[in-house]
Amino acid sequence: MDSYIELNKENLGVPFAIGRSADLFLLPNNQILKLFFAHTNKAEMETEYVNTLEVFRLHVTGMQCYGKVRVGDRYGLIFDRLQGISLTKLPDKNPIELFRIADTLADLHFGMHQIKSQKLKDIKLILSECLAAKPLEFLSPNQKETIQTYIQNLPEGDSVLHLDFHPENVIIQGKDRIIIDWMTAAKGNPCADVSFTKLLFTDAELWPGTPKLKILFYTLVRKFILHGYLKSYKRRSGITESDLNLWRLSSLILRLGLWDIESERENLKYQIKVWLQNEEKFN
Repeated sequence: MDSYIELNKENLGVPFAIGRSADLFLLPNNQILKLFFAHTNKAEMETEYVNTLEVFRLHVTGMQCYGKVRVGDRYGLIFDRLQGISLTKLPDKNPIELFRIADTLADLHFGMHQIKSQKLKDIKLILSECLAAKPLEFLSPNQKETIQTYIQNLPEGDSVLHLDFHPENVIIQGKDRIIIDWMTAAKGNPCADVSFTKLLFTDAELWPGTPKLKILFYTLVRKFILHGYLKSYKRRSGITESDLNLWRLSSLILRLGLWDIESERENLKYQIKVWLQNEEKFN
């Protein structure tokens, strides 16, 4: 039977931060509550709970999860409160850090991929589930069959994968670099994870409402960091651009199937259709 800590909304006060899927509240004992919005699927919370326990056990993250919470019709998780800033904000304190972000990101990502897990869900299974989900309903049965064959033929692996790895999900606390947000974690081939990070830098929307001038600036910064990150990761791992390209379609499917962000939807669908057209040409 599921065990939840019952909390009263009135006692939580106001959230200190609001994310895409949850409000964040301060708790005693140097802890925080990540309280998911009411429309969030409860299974997503359960997945993040199980994943975080596993990666903490494997020492992939220094952030611990202490349990599940229910607040009225909303569910949440209790985590350590991290006393630090994200990798993204480090250059605000020291501009020279902008030139170190890419290498730090690659070092952390490569280190993560050296850790193996048998408990995390296999990325191929997640891809198959995405293919059957509502955002991918625009595909015909034959197109889905083609993609399913592609999924099954992808390289195997049992490395820990994050599948939402970007500088905002790395918290700098003293000398520690702590990776957060493990809802999408999986096991599989490291190239799947690197390919998805590449997609985040090239195709993911910035925070809704970001002014156009800032979007232009952030786009240039993204390109700069991505170039350095890929160069650094390839040097460490020996993977090639063709290794990453093999996983490009999987990244598109994951982004559309798991997130389905309105502003990204048509572009992702278009790229999936282009992949299918190219596949038909060569077969």
